[in-house]
Amino acid sequence: MIPGSPATAGLRRQLTELGETTRTGALHVGGSPGGVLYLVAGRIAYAETPASPGLGDRLVASGRIAAATWQALLAEGRGAHRVGRLLLRDGAIGRNELALRVVAAIADATHELLQSAEAPVRFVPGERHWLGPVDGGDLGAPGHLTARRLRVGPGRNVAPAGHAPRPPNMTHSGCD
Repeated sequence: MIPGSPATAGLRRQLTELGETTRTGALHVGGSPGGVLYLVAGRIAYAETPASPGLGDRLVASGRIAAATWQALLAEGRGAHRVGRLLLRDGAIGRNELALRVVAAIADATHELLQSAEAPVRFVPGERHWLGPVDGGDLGAPGHLTARRLRVGPGRNVAPAGHAPRPPNMTHSGCD
């Protein structure tokens, strides 16, 4: 896809507007491969597309979590939007590892979504992802920088030299 094409520009424009107005909800991206960007207070909290592995795929494929364990956690936490909290509560994964895997899933999914030849977008206010809130739902710098990369375009460095994005704060106070 050519950077700055109408489909990509529409996605970038919509993300910019949602970020500036600190909206929470899901930005559904049509086309092929299609996917969803979940925002909390204008920041990307999670992203998914069939074209890249999600959190569960990453955990199971790496051998970090057995497929049956993942399915049980997903079944228990999906409807209540608390799969992330269950992963932490049960000790299936640590906070830092979860943070890094979520950031990787966001980066890969947003990259794939920008490759769509046609990408109609539709925002659904208030729609949440099954991962659930992660310490207030703020992924911090990585989610924000991903949104900035989408606005700026491919191949441009958006972080000042020598400043790496910090991983999200993944505390799990208040878990069952």
